Amino acid sequence: MSGREIYIEVQQVGASVRVAAVDAATGEEVVFQVPVRTTRAEIDQLALSKLAWKMSKTAAEGPDEKRPGKKPGRGISV
Repeated sequence: MSGREIYIEVQQVGASVRVAAVDAATGEEVVFQVPVRTTRAEIDQLALSKLAWKMSKTAAEGPDEKRPGKKPGRGISV
């Protein structure tokens, strides 16, 4: 993920911190929570790791397999 522009948003919510990381080129996003005492360096490393994992998973599935089903919207039809 070296050389990529990544936006990381950190927002405290009670006793935890909500973190959102977005890749500027692809628009891929990951959102997760960590304890409030987590250092910024740990948050940044975790965000980059999670984003890299998601992007590799999406690349392996192919562009048409990003969301299950052909209908617009969220979730999985059962």
